Amino acid sequence: MVIRKEKLDFLRLEDIDSASNGIVIMPIAEYLQVKGNQNTLHARSFYSLLSIKSGNLMMVADKRMYAMGRHDIVSISCNCVCSFQHHVPVEGCAILFTETFFMQRYNKEVIHYFNFLKCNQMHGFVLTSDEIERCIHLMELMQVEYDTANLGSREVLRNYLNILLQMLGRQITKNFGFVQMDEKEEKIVAFEALVDEHYKHQRFPSFYAERLNISVNYLNRICREKRATSCGALIRDRIVIEAERLLYHTFKTVKEIAFELGFENVPYFITFFKSKKGRSPEEFRKKQEA
Repeated sequence: MVIRKEKLDFLRLEDIDSASNGIVIMPIAEYLQVKGNQNTLHARSFYSLLSIKSGNLMMVADKRMYAMGRHDIVSISCNCVCSFQHHVPVEGCAILFTETFFMQRYNKEVIHYFNFLKCNQMHGFVLTSDEIERCIHLMELMQVEYDTANLGSREVLRNYLNILLQMLGRQITKNFGFVQMDEKEEKIVAFEALVDEHYKHQRFPSFYAERLNISVNYLNRICREKRATSCGALIRDRIVIEAERLLYHTFKTVKEIAFELGFENVPYFITFFKSKKGRSPEEFRKKQEA
C-alpha cells in the first residue's frame, strides 16, 4: 500500500479542531475523514493513540504496514508519516495530543511513560484482555469528558491521559526496560528535540552542545551511555529517517530530496545514504516498489 504525493503535507491539531488547545478526542471513523485522512499522507505535529472497538483498519507509518482489528491499540509518534485505509465501518477512539499539553504539569518522574511514544514511531501494544478493557474504558471516559467540556476538563483529561500512558507504558517497560529520568536523560531528550528541529541545516554536534550549554565531549559521552551510540550518529540517523520518508512517500527526485535535506551536492547525499542503508536512494525506492 505505497501511496505517494508531490510533497508531504503537515497536519496540525488546529487543522482537525481549531479550538483543540492541545488535545482532540473523537471517534476514529470521524478522524479518518478529517482533511482527506483516508488514503492520503500527512506528517503530524501531534501524538496519537488509536483504539479499535470493531471493524478493521490498514495503516502505514514510516513504511511499516500495520493491520488494526478489534481491541487493538497503537501509538503513533509526532512527525510520523501515516496513511490509513479501511473498507468496512470501523468503530473506536482517536486521542490526539501535543507534547506541550501532556508536559504542562508533570515532572520528570512520569516523563519516561511519555517518552516511549518518541522511541517508537508506531507501536502496537500486546495487552491482556483485562488491560484492554481498562484502557478502552478509560478512553471512553476521556471521550465523555472531552465532549461535555465542563469546567476543569483540560486538567481532568491531562490526568486521564497520564494514567493511560502509564498503563500502556508498563508493557514497554516490561519488554524494553525502565528508562531512568535523571539529569543525563533529560539532556538527551532535549538534544533529540533540537535535532528534530534543526537536523536539515545543523549537522555538527558542536551546535547542539552549545545550545545545551555542555561540551561536545560530554554530549557524546552521555549519548553513548544512554543511547549506545554517538551524538553524530543520532543526527545522521534522523537525516536518514527523513530521506526514507521522502523517497517512500513522495515523487521528489533524488536531487530535490538532497537539497531539501541540506546537502550541497547530490553525489554526497547518495554516498551518505548508501553508507547508512547499504543501497543508493534510487535502489531503496525501487525496492519499496517491488
